[in-house]
Amino acid sequence: MHLTTLHPDLRKNLRNLVQGYVEHCEFSPHLTGRIDFPIYYMGFKYGAPVFTHTGPGKAGIDRPVVGMIGWNTPASQLPSQVLLEFVEILTQHPKLAQESILRMLPVANPVALELDQDAPSREDWDLLGNLADQFHEQAADGWIEVHTADVREFTLAGEVSPALYKTLEQAKERAGLRERLGVRFPDVFDLKPVRHDERWQVRLIIPSDWDDSRSIRATARFLARLVHVQARINRRQRKSARL
Repeated sequence: MHLTTLHPDLRKNLRNLVQGYVEHCEFSPHLTGRIDFPIYYMGFKYGAPVFTHTGPGKAGIDRPVVGMIGWNTPASQLPSQVLLEFVEILTQHPKLAQESILRMLPVANPVALELDQDAPSREDWDLLGNLADQFHEQAADGWIEVHTADVREFTLAGEVSPALYKTLEQAKERAGLRERLGVRFPDVFDLKPVRHDERWQVRLIIPSDWDDSRSIRATARFLARLVHVQARINRRQRKSARL
């Protein structure tokens, strides 16, 4: 039987990503990973792992499901790096998301991870958008996208629950203190409130020149803060509903 494999140079980027994840994170009872969306390009099969984090809590409880996607491009892996840094934080602090289920796809374009500038972009390849839509449908309660763009300001845009909207507005006043503690708050909040029982969804738009490790870490810490605050809000709402 004749088997055709990718040239070692083409597998380098994916190998480095996986090795980096194994070196810095540890699978636990809370974290699993699998390839849910394999795709084909130019006769070769590509795939990116979906990591699922299940927060601690009693079995059988109604857990909110939040989807998270990193939109890497042929020119930038920054969104994937931010989400992988977030996964590392999560493995060290499994209670961060409380009872939530987080489904994370750090690499939305696995072809770009391997082929760089030779890969198709999201705008040129409808398949990537279709796969993202499938992943989006699995996130019943919340949705987070991480993008990069040629902009100067870190922006958080989207629709959030009234309680999260209020918390973020208050947090803006203390952003300077948070940044001294290693958390990078957005410069711009372009948010609209939605009803607490509707799916909230946000986009983190990161300047493309924030590719140093310090900026990546600080952005991931903000993401962790965002997820933690929303998880606390969900928990309070569930307790109020039971009263």
